[in-house]
Amino acid sequence: MTRTIAIVGTSNIGAVKYAAPAIAAAYPDLALAFWGLPGGKFADCAVDASGCLRTAPGDAEALKMARRINGADMIDLSRADARLVIADTMGLPQILFVACGYDVVDWPHRSDKPLLSQAAFLAMMDEVIEAAADDLARRFQGVTPLFVARAPYPTTVVTRRGPLRLEPFATIAAHPEAARIEALYTTALDRALSARAMTLVAQPADTIASPFLTRPAFGKAAGDFRAADRVLDDHRHMNAAFGASLFRAFALALDPTIVGAEPRPPIEE
Repeated sequence: MTRTIAIVGTSNIGAVKYAAPAIAAAYPDLALAFWGLPGGKFADCAVDASGCLRTAPGDAEALKMARRINGADMIDLSRADARLVIADTMGLPQILFVACGYDVVDWPHRSDKPLLSQAAFLAMMDEVIEAAADDLARRFQGVTPLFVARAPYPTTVVTRRGPLRLEPFATIAAHPEAARIEALYTTALDRALSARAMTLVAQPADTIASPFLTRPAFGKAAGDFRAADRVLDDHRHMNAAFGASLFRAFALALDPTIVGAEPRPPIEE
């Protein structure tokens, strides 16, 4: 029996969208339906009483964009067997800015920055994440099962000096507690989503170069979400290989016995 999977979200759905042919070959019993908008517009979308995800009422620009990108005003999530939301950063930049600006007194590292207790750091992290999770829960109220993937980490390109450098990811890359912070963040995000009847699909380990950074090979030859058939190197949205890896992680979360979710050979750098 074929199951329908609705994949919705920000422009980050592009990586999975361009992996659709490979996904169809690996998962013949899953039918994919896509619907997305750039982050600012997607943040205003919500599910209505009939189960349809729509643009904000009265936003003619978003509606026009939805028709151009998706070929449809909305997507009926009630007809899907499962839904994957590829969301925004889920509070991560704010958390990393704090991590880069303070020394946590309970940890061994010191860099002569203002001091912050671990309890205060964790409370800040929970507050930021829970606000993002509350927003998703409100916008997707009544939709179940709902799986959530956050925006991918940017690639290691953003740590270099030059126009692509991106804070706070460039600074956190050299932080001696980066691995600890990543583990705390992932745990807190998983906990917040679970408390709201949502399931986290974490970024696959095979795509990660180091805490909060994606391997550069996954940013090469990416399809442009905004323009069909346009290909570019994209250090933020990633390519079809990333999309295929993320979908495998989702498929395993959906059904650990599903055919097609076995590990793949590593991507070449």
